[in-house]
Amino acid sequence: MSRHSQELIIGQIVGQIAMLGAIPFLTRLVPPDEMGIYQAGFSIALIIQPLATLRRELLIPVSNILDSRKQRSSAIRFSLICSAILLALSIIAIYIEAPRLGETLAAAALVLASIAMLTIENAYLIRVGQLRRLAMRNLLAGALTAAIQVAVAAVLPSALGIAAAMLLGRFVATALTRAPRIQFQDERAGGERNQQRTASAILSATVASASTQAVIIGSFWTLGPGASAQIAIGQRIAGAPATLLGQALSQIALGAAAPLIRHRRSGLVSLLRTQVVKTSIGAAIASVALITCAPLLAEPVLGPGWQRAGDLTAIFAIPLSVQIVALPATTLMIPLGYERQLLGLQICRLVAILTALSASSALTGDLVITCVVTSATWTLAYVPIMAAAFTAARKHDRTCS
Repeated sequence: MSRHSQELIIGQIVGQIAMLGAIPFLTRLVPPDEMGIYQAGFSIALIIQPLATLRRELLIPVSNILDSRKQRSSAIRFSLICSAILLALSIIAIYIEAPRLGETLAAAALVLASIAMLTIENAYLIRVGQLRRLAMRNLLAGALTAAIQVAVAAVLPSALGIAAAMLLGRFVATALTRAPRIQFQDERAGGERNQQRTASAILSATVASASTQAVIIGSFWTLGPGASAQIAIGQRIAGAPATLLGQALSQIALGAAAPLIRHRRSGLVSLLRTQVVKTSIGAAIASVALITCAPLLAEPVLGPGWQRAGDLTAIFAIPLSVQIVALPATTLMIPLGYERQLLGLQICRLVAILTALSASSALTGDLVITCVVTSATWTLAYVPIMAAAFTAARKHDRTCS
């Protein structure tokens, strides 16, 4: 692993740790209902983000300088349009006397603008080879956002306050690490994808995000913002291992598989099997640690009234830790040309999770039971996705043998 890659991973980890470190302060400063509204808005933004950026972050790194600048500009414009639409909808919601919905959509607009901006600008830094700047940006984005959110929450403990703080922190981090201006060179674009594959990739990423965020948004409307806040904090903590390691593991997986795919060489199944075994060990360790420690440390760390978040962290530990295994495997399906199949599987996963959530909530009305049923369904839904990844790898190896 190169020095710049190591710096990139370290910057990402430090930035994410800073964001996680802000959670105990936010849970003490921000009322649960406001925290629930913010988390619901955050989840909506994560679902919309692949559409808002048009997945240009996949094209910018492999395009020539002129095309990458055009894609960067178009993605930023479209993401701002999406954020403006959410703000307009929030105003309409407030006008028709639905203030909770209005505040949720406004928070989603601010979070979407911050996520989309960082995603696009990071892709451009990769294109121009500024990995050290990217590492510093990841670090600053996490540290500044965490510090500003805590400071704002101390003065204005509201969903809109901490959402605006997130936008400000990421904007400052992006401004401080802007890419140097590069003179245009007449070079050929590489790695262009046709529009149909790009559309499938956008939809697949959107549905995958919806599957992950469905429990938070669904509980917000069925069980209320207070319960949604408990679920959201539990999910964010349970998902910390995948958040810290997911992008790095995906990069490693693609880096190892790229020569095999590019040069049409066999060995992909063996590579995938080795990766799954290694990441499964990490996922098992993370699950055991979260299940054991989260219920005991919830109130001491998060503050009074957040014990249930610790219980929910333990409940969601398994499906969210399984992401450590699934994310690198499913990432390989895209360069292998299986976007449509992945999209179909992601839709089935979303339907299964929503069905489990709505049915258990309607039948029991109990938060814990609803989350247990949903967590089990979520975990089982990874089985066909992993099977499809191995099927794609086997087909690749057979065509190369």
